[in-house]
Amino acid sequence: MSNSKPKKPLGALLVELGRISEAEIERALEHQRLQGGYFGQALVDLGIIDQQELDLGLSTQANIPYVTPDPEQIDPEVASLMPAIWAQRHNAMPIERDKGWLTLVVDSPLKSGLADELARRTGLSVRLALCSPRVLNDAIRKVYHLDPVQDGASSILSLEAFWSLATSPPASSWGLSVRRNQVIGWIDSDERISRHVLMHNWLSFLDQLLSPPPSSVLPPHGLRQWRATVRSDQSPPAVMIESLSGPGGHDLVFEPVRFTKKTGEQLPSTEQLLSLRKQVNSQERTVIAVHSPTGRSARELVTKLPKLLLKPDHRSVCLLSEGAHAISDDVLVVPPQDDGEEDVLEFLERLNLDAVGLDIEPTRMDLWERMLELAPLVLVVMTGSDAPEPLPHGVDRLLTRPEESAHGWTLK
Repeated sequence: MSNSKPKKPLGALLVELGRISEAEIERALEHQRLQGGYFGQALVDLGIIDQQELDLGLSTQANIPYVTPDPEQIDPEVASLMPAIWAQRHNAMPIERDKGWLTLVVDSPLKSGLADELARRTGLSVRLALCSPRVLNDAIRKVYHLDPVQDGASSILSLEAFWSLATSPPASSWGLSVRRNQVIGWIDSDERISRHVLMHNWLSFLDQLLSPPPSSVLPPHGLRQWRATVRSDQSPPAVMIESLSGPGGHDLVFEPVRFTKKTGEQLPSTEQLLSLRKQVNSQERTVIAVHSPTGRSARELVTKLPKLLLKPDHRSVCLLSEGAHAISDDVLVVPPQDDGEEDVLEFLERLNLDAVGLDIEPTRMDLWERMLELAPLVLVVMTGSDAPEPLPHGVDRLLTRPEESAHGWTLK
């Protein structure tokens, strides 16, 4: 499986093939820096290349063949060398045996470790082939006779297999209904609902799969919504989660987060971020007010700015009176105490944070002054039909948006 020839960067490879330009590489790198994920996925998100072109590029980069397996031509005995549950979980399948070699088709070059696992189990040498996730998932269902999935299946499905069914490719939505004696998973795909009885280890599985772990977010009762990133070896890269909880259990709904150009346009421009980053690095304390009419866009941006303006190892907390469901990968987002923030402030003062996000009126002068001393970078949510003029005492810069749905921000 080893290849001594060094891999050429995907961007350089696609430039040589005439598919992208150096300028498009820079666009994709900036998108990747702001949104996270892989460089190749950034190219797809921006519409520079399509998914098939990405798959072919990855195949060339990894020096492994790209195939489109025909389920009718795959020997069932070869496929059965690994169980269906394994194939579903990893979206991978052995498809051919030839002179002591097995061909294992996967949907990502990053899954090369599966070849070692298959070799240990079979005693055969294994070589990889690459296929698009959707085509491979369909082939697995047909070869292992998993398609169509029967509603009300009598067998109990593992959470790994259920997640693979729901996400390869991602359904429009899927969910869990957790009750005392039973866990039911459902998948809404092409307006058809399939149901599956699942194992009871749903919470431990999700805690290992998602960040933040649901056990730290799920309330004991009521509605909650948050965004979670998915472990790098799974897809989609992020999901939106809504939950309804009560004494009888939980209902959770998952929807894939689809990264588009519009997502990137909700952030300040690169020039604005560079200006703010320069100011943050040049002075002891920077206070930035973030304004939108209702505060919704402002609160969302406040949870993202620490990552955009500070070093990756920053430690940041946001106190938001509304929208505390805006969970971030690197910022702790919590509501202030109902009866005043005194205990919270005392604790925050001990943390020596790099940034804090606040939702507080500057008219509360004693509390205002104290909060502005909590961290070198202070981000303050402000609301109202118009941006504040003049800026409140202590505020250095203002990011404002005249309408919640407007694209882009104005920096003052």
